[in-house]
Amino acid sequence: MNAISRASLEEEIYLRSLTGYLVGKNLLEGFKKVAVITYPDRICSAMSAALLSSYLSLYGYKNEAGMVFVYEENKLNEISEKIAKGGFDAVYISLGGEQKMSYVSEMTKKIIESLRRFSFKGALAIHVRAWLATKQLSNILSEKELKDYLTSLKEIRVFTADLQNKLFLFHKIKIEDTLKLSKFKEEKLTEEHVKLLQISLPPPE
Repeated sequence: MNAISRASLEEEIYLRSLTGYLVGKNLLEGFKKVAVITYPDRICSAMSAALLSSYLSLYGYKNEAGMVFVYEENKLNEISEKIAKGGFDAVYISLGGEQKMSYVSEMTKKIIESLRRFSFKGALAIHVRAWLATKQLSNILSEKELKDYLTSLKEIRVFTADLQNKLFLFHKIKIEDTLKLSKFKEEKLTEEHVKLLQISLPPPE
């Protein structure tokens, strides 16, 4: 694991099972077919599997309810084309467990650029670490073309953590002159989950 995090690999993976359960249950509520774009490392893979398992258990175990796409820069066009043509009504960007935050920001921006090129018009959901890495999307919204694209999407969702009050907060994002968060759900965290979140940190910039 990275030198910053005080959590062991076992704890990091278990943390993603807890987080993935709540994200699949709450952030993905109402979607019929979800594409998850993740990084091919241990933690991101664990998160993706956990959230899709949670999503399927609550909203229906059926054919083609979800799909995982592994981030590879030279395959982004292929991935985005499959998503745009595949009938997915939502894309979840699941990045940030083992990668430097600057790289997570770069990857998130490239994913959104690629989805724009292939005219994906569904909903976008963003993992909290991708949200933080992009400085609450400001690194992306600073470019008019990408801001216009994000504004055109059906919906943008993100979850954040309030560890002091032991909560995950689930928001819808509205892009106007300023970015506004509108909370639509919240979930109480267990003591165990809070402790793991407190000791798990991504690598520095």
